[in-house]
Amino acid sequence: MNKSRNLIGRNSLIISILGLVTVQALIHIGYLKNEYWHVLLSGFEAATIGGFADWFAVSALFREIPIPIIKNHTNIIVRNRIKLTNGVVDLVTNKWLSPEIIKEKISDIQIVKNILKTIKEPQNKTKVIGFIKEIINRITSNLDNPDVSKLVQTVLKDQLKGADISYSLGHWLKRSLDKGDHNDLWEIILDSAERTINNQETRKIILNMVNKQMNDYKEEGFFKKLFIGVGEGVGAIDNQSIVDKIINSFNNTIDEAKGDSNHILRQKVDENVYGFASKLIDGNPEATKMIHDIQNKLVENADTNSITQTILTNLKESITIQLSNNNTPLTHFLDQNIDKLTAELETDKITQTKIDDWIKDTIEKLIIKYHHEIGEMVRLSLSKLNDYELVNQIEEKVGNDLQFIRLNGAVVGGFVGLVISLIRIIFL
Repeated sequence: MNKSRNLIGRNSLIISILGLVTVQALIHIGYLKNEYWHVLLSGFEAATIGGFADWFAVSALFREIPIPIIKNHTNIIVRNRIKLTNGVVDLVTNKWLSPEIIKEKISDIQIVKNILKTIKEPQNKTKVIGFIKEIINRITSNLDNPDVSKLVQTVLKDQLKGADISYSLGHWLKRSLDKGDHNDLWEIILDSAERTINNQETRKIILNMVNKQMNDYKEEGFFKKLFIGVGEGVGAIDNQSIVDKIINSFNNTIDEAKGDSNHILRQKVDENVYGFASKLIDGNPEATKMIHDIQNKLVENADTNSITQTILTNLKESITIQLSNNNTPLTHFLDQNIDKLTAELETDKITQTKIDDWIKDTIEKLIIKYHHEIGEMVRLSLSKLNDYELVNQIEEKVGNDLQFIRLNGAVVGGFVGLVISLIRIIFL
């Protein structure tokens, strides 16, 4: 409580008492003989009575006044704590925060517009990207779980069985290539490819392939076997070195393709994919058959689960690395698409209205379902306060204003006393 305001009530009472004592003493010793000084004396008497009465009333709210019998009617807040709590709960839940009041308050709020305005601020967009990353991380954390693999396999088989996806797939591929949306995907694929190529398991596979090719070459004739044998004997042919050269060649190609949308590898793949997409849209029998064959193999292949498991494991590793810092293709992809989405939504008033209506409708349903929790939260908050803390909090909020009640008691009491005394002298 502000100390200067806290002194107002006390000082008004002290002034009243000093005025009463001083005027009474001067009248008693004969210094003030005019009867009108009794008017002033009556004013100070009434001010003192009013000041004391209001001091008692205010003090009785917050603490016990140790006066026999009367003390049972003091310390009102603590004695009526349960009633006070119930009253506050009722006031908050049924008046200030009733379902009708909350609905009325949110009815005119443009929720989507305010969200878009907030997201456009750089620091908030960073938070949104971080939030999306956290969601992605939680979703992908169990991708390598065998149960998830089986579930994905079952869903894929159910969705692919008898479905004609050729036309839709062609349009999607073509649209992505036209917009350049696939460039970020290229970076993710190249990152994933680089990790896969440099993986020890991949090295073993390539080494086995080289060894198999060498053995097959030896079986083609005596001189070929002799040539390979001599080369291996003098160290001119080393399968490990061949594997290193193959991996280095892949790494060099990947490094060149990274960040270069005009790289020959990317252009050739884009051209072939674009052409294939056009064939799918046109209903080319060979292209359509290729997609159907892939669908059938995925549906019928008994080893689909192991393939799915491998794909999901690699996908999890790739996404985890992409989420590890803010300078990755995935982060750039999220950043660009958030800007794109906010720009589109800002101009699409119809969609804004639909989203606003859905959010408000959801909020209203939640308010009706959980409205009682508001009262429980208020009740719980008050129950955690002991008597001293409860009184102290209330006194801090309203104590300053209550001091003016004490001042008003002294001032109004003194004025009424003056008026009564004047009436007595004039008319009586």
